[in-house]
Amino acid sequence: MTSVTTWARRAGVLAGMAGIGLTALQANASPRGSEFDASLGPASGGMEGVAVARPVDSIGMLFSNPATLGQATTEHEFLLGGTFVSPDLDASGQPTELDGSAPDNDPSPPLTGQFDGESDLDASVAPNAAAIQRFSEDLVAGMGISAISGLGGDFRNVSGLPNLVSDLKIFGANFGVAYDVTDRLTLGAVGTLGIGQLQMGLTNSSGTVNNFGVGGTGGMTFDAGPVILGAAYKSELDITYDNVLQTGQDSFSDLKLEQPREVQAGIATSDALLADTLIAAEFRWKNWSDADGYSSVWDDQFLGSLGAQHRIGSGPGAVTLRTGYTYSSDIVKDAGDLGNSFGGVSQVSAPNSPNSLPVTPTFLQLAQTTITDGYWSQSVSLGFGVQILEGLRFDLHGSYGFDGEEEIGRFEADGSIWQLGGGLTWKL
Repeated sequence: MTSVTTWARRAGVLAGMAGIGLTALQANASPRGSEFDASLGPASGGMEGVAVARPVDSIGMLFSNPATLGQATTEHEFLLGGTFVSPDLDASGQPTELDGSAPDNDPSPPLTGQFDGESDLDASVAPNAAAIQRFSEDLVAGMGISAISGLGGDFRNVSGLPNLVSDLKIFGANFGVAYDVTDRLTLGAVGTLGIGQLQMGLTNSSGTVNNFGVGGTGGMTFDAGPVILGAAYKSELDITYDNVLQTGQDSFSDLKLEQPREVQAGIATSDALLADTLIAAEFRWKNWSDADGYSSVWDDQFLGSLGAQHRIGSGPGAVTLRTGYTYSSDIVKDAGDLGNSFGGVSQVSAPNSPNSLPVTPTFLQLAQTTITDGYWSQSVSLGFGVQILEGLRFDLHGSYGFDGEEEIGRFEADGSIWQLGGGLTWKL
């Protein structure tokens, strides 16, 4: 069997798993807006997904900085894992008109009544898998699947609200390559096929729409001796969901959601400095304010993350301990910057009525509070790994996102999220 045939079969298996994973994944946010980056990796998750300079698993290599594929230590590497994700989203508010004022004697119903409730979106499992092949001393390729985005809230059963629901999930199939230009400098690139699924109801429940989009990431690493430097640029990935929003009694509108362009930079200690300990830090900028759909409600995001791991022992039975922390800037767009459309849609169908409602800044504030909630600005993680056999390792991680209180006009949002994941890595 040729290497091309082998890789074609592996790609087919990964594509099939992506479809299964999309079915299993429910929409949840993270401290990274709607994106997960490398935080779902079995080992990477224990370090808050810190992976720009020196990742600790192949999910980190493929879903952060593809140049790090050059750090693969064996000819073949395979990963299979999954992460259980559980959000807790709460929203409350006062009776409010479309213009943001308290209800008056106007005979038309207000936008909301008094409400206080939680989202009914369920916890779920997001699987991931990867395969890496070293072709020569200088050339490494890899492919993997993982959830790359999830967001939503289901407040249809909360009294005082219209039938608000959103359920976004995007699974990514990444195919990448890295090449050692010199002994110190490595360049890499990855292409992403994003398979998206969206249910969106701003006033009335809607069906689920599927589509796909493509994007890419380019990156570099530089071995400076005691430390390794990394940087990467990720392009936009946009998906158009046809007729997903009901705008009138018998009319519907498309909605384009664009995962934002992103700039990443990181630094990590090398084995030359600390043989059994890794300390890494990274910075990310996500351009939500120019991303279709998200720009209606979110501002740009700046994230800083720290991660560390320490290995105890060597060979079978060796144990690795990991921890990490992430802090995110506030992404809620201020009331004065909100417009009169959501992703270009300027009206939606009125609840239980043949009429339509205009999208106002207050309407967008309600969306910020409910269906685009997930504003926890801090996250901490712990991880554990054990070398089962010479080439087989098991990793486990858990994380908790918190500090998610937001006061948005006459509404309030509060949320937290936790995840628990694990997986096996084989190196041959």
